[in-house]
Amino acid sequence: MTALANLQRKFQAYVLDQAANDQFDRAVVGGPHVDSRTRLGVYAYAYRARLVEVLGNDFHGLHALAGAGKFDALAHAYVEATPSTHYNVRWYGARFADFIRATPPWSDIEAFAEMAQLEWTLGLSFDAPDQTHVRSADLAKLAPEQWPHLRLRLHPAVHRLHLRWNVGAIRRALDREEPLPALIKFDQAKTWIVSRRGTAVRHRAAERDEAAALDAVERGASFADICEVLCQWHANDAVAMHAATLLKQWIHDHWITEFLLAE
Repeated sequence: MTALANLQRKFQAYVLDQAANDQFDRAVVGGPHVDSRTRLGVYAYAYRARLVEVLGNDFHGLHALAGAGKFDALAHAYVEATPSTHYNVRWYGARFADFIRATPPWSDIEAFAEMAQLEWTLGLSFDAPDQTHVRSADLAKLAPEQWPHLRLRLHPAVHRLHLRWNVGAIRRALDREEPLPALIKFDQAKTWIVSRRGTAVRHRAAERDEAAALDAVERGASFADICEVLCQWHANDAVAMHAATLLKQWIHDHWITEFLLAE
């Protein structure tokens, strides 16, 4: 290792953990007005401030929900506890929701973790690989006898979240620049769907029957199986039509990438 490379390595170590590398300032020349430790501190502070800024950009719904002061304290706590391990800062917030759930006092506020989970999922949906999607014309080509055996493949941009707080409504109001609703906890978790159409990421609540149908799709269920699941909410003579209506909506929203027909 060259002298320069060694110096760079030690400089990086100091920026990441000043307490563990507090002798490095001796390798830096101080000035008449600013000593070496202060000069190095500028870089250490800037590094952490940049990570906090990244979190603020990725989780601005959480920023709005928590308020600037609480969010700043939370973000700094995450930065101190979570070293960056990826060259691309885009992925730095991947463990933010888990950190909130596991770390007092933030773990006492369940809605914070749920908002972080929702916002990270929005980013994952945006970054999901492009894939072709089924079109309405493809549905029209199916013969009646093929419908019971029809299986669906969901687009990788489609994610389902089970949320106990109205963080989805709060994030939506923020996106629309509307007044934020008050924070509310539901009696039971609600399913929210995050998806992407083109480059536009969307999220919406799903009714219990639709959520159950999507769970069945994820398990590889056939259209006949999906209809059986929906019988919990709909009459037998209406369930096939309702399942077909859901399927048409999913196709319209670009959720389905492929039809699979197998006996």
